[in-house]
Amino acid sequence: MKKLLVVVDYQTDFVTGALANPLAEPLEAGIAARVTQHLSEGGAVIFTLDTHPDVYEETREGRFLPVPHCIRGTEGWQLHGALRTYMQGTHDGVMLVEKGAFGAASLPGAAMTMCGGTPQEIEICGVVTDICVISNAILLHSAFLETPVKIRADLCAAMSKEQHENALNILRGMGYDIVGS
Repeated sequence: MKKLLVVVDYQTDFVTGALANPLAEPLEAGIAARVTQHLSEGGAVIFTLDTHPDVYEETREGRFLPVPHCIRGTEGWQLHGALRTYMQGTHDGVMLVEKGAFGAASLPGAAMTMCGGTPQEIEICGVVTDICVISNAILLHSAFLETPVKIRADLCAAMSKEQHENALNILRGMGYDIVGS
């Protein structure tokens, strides 16, 4: 069993692109350092990629949030900044998981593959705390009920500090370990 780090949607469209968030940009160095450290300790890393088709506006999410973003293959879909190197798929211990909704239904299976079974521990960081981070945290906890799940508060961001704190309070209330705050 391995420890798993999940980096949720740290993509250009959520940092400086279509859904730019000034609170997300300062996370880049910390997330990159955490990925490097986690891999050097023998852990597995999964990057989720919010992934939409060219006809995003015709999708359920597109009708709810009419801002085209993370269209497969575009600049905005890429991992942001220093993390972009992981898009190449050439790093041992790293997997990319595309998702068409807030939560990645395939994430628990990917975690099992990367960890050789149930993860020993799960750590989550990324964006957006109150939407995709919380959705994927719940998916992972539901799949791995006895695995400790940590949320790196210092390496997550929502569109406002208030939304971020509200999401962390909900996660804390559900028994997640909130660290780095």
